[in-house]
Amino acid sequence: MRGLLALIIQDFKRLLTNALFWVITASLVVIILVINFALPQRVTQEQYRLVTNHATLSGELATVADSEDEIRQAVEAGNTIGLMRKADGSITVFHPQLSAKTVHALMVTIANATPVHVQVESIHEGGRIVPFNKRMTPIFICFEALVIGFILGGALMLSEKEEGTFRALRVSPMGVDRYILSKTVLFSLIAVLYALLMAWFSVGFDFPALGFILLSFFGAAIFSLLGLAFTSLFKDLSSWFFSMAFVLSINMLPVMAYMEPSFSPLWIRVIPSYTIIFAYESILFGAEGITVAATLTLAGWCIGAYALSRAAVGASLLARGRR
Repeated sequence: MRGLLALIIQDFKRLLTNALFWVITASLVVIILVINFALPQRVTQEQYRLVTNHATLSGELATVADSEDEIRQAVEAGNTIGLMRKADGSITVFHPQLSAKTVHALMVTIANATPVHVQVESIHEGGRIVPFNKRMTPIFICFEALVIGFILGGALMLSEKEEGTFRALRVSPMGVDRYILSKTVLFSLIAVLYALLMAWFSVGFDFPALGFILLSFFGAAIFSLLGLAFTSLFKDLSSWFFSMAFVLSINMLPVMAYMEPSFSPLWIRVIPSYTIIFAYESILFGAEGITVAATLTLAGWCIGAYALSRAAVGASLLARGRR
């Protein structure tokens, strides 16, 4: 334990002399300012699709659904408002957290001003209407705070390699596990601090801190471990940097699914940031707790990322001097 702590302290001291660390820290402040002062609270909403079951509408405005469950699923998928006429003639409106004023205005429009009793039901009752700028917070946390280990861990590893530090590591009794854990723990702790600062200054304090901290720590650990495994394939900073930018751009693809929930193909759901972004949404905005499936997915990524990092770092770097 002492040896691990000593390595963490040593890496942190080296990190303080790295210009990239201060650039990322400064960008944290910029992002907080952008969320609070640059991004709008509301954006023009795209036209909603109407899904109905036995609700008479004027014109060809709606898609017909066979059941109430089908309507609910369509609304949960995004950009859809559901209408269902009951036996007493009243209409129930299922909507994705629209204001009551907007819903009633919609009903007046599609009913041609015909008096009708309207019952409103919001999907995800536990959630709240989130301003557009605040809703961007999970995205910025995932791709600013959590990827610190991927970026800085790789830069630190290449710096150690260029300075000849690995020659000493190869003949030392330290081992691959202690080397990987020291960097993973360090960058995960830094990521937790950065994520908390972004959440506090952007959303406030009204969210479960323990769940947020655990998600941030293990999410950052996944990216740190993957970053170490990826960096072990390179010998110099220039080739690593451009390849790293490409990998991180792929990691950002789940933003499309976050902004448009109806778009969630299987290939985008296997990217680790997909699960992390939606888990942050659940924690920060209270839609629901982190699901069992999300927990198991993150646990699987942690185990797999550690095994991959251990094999890659051990085979490509540390093991060479022991042959």
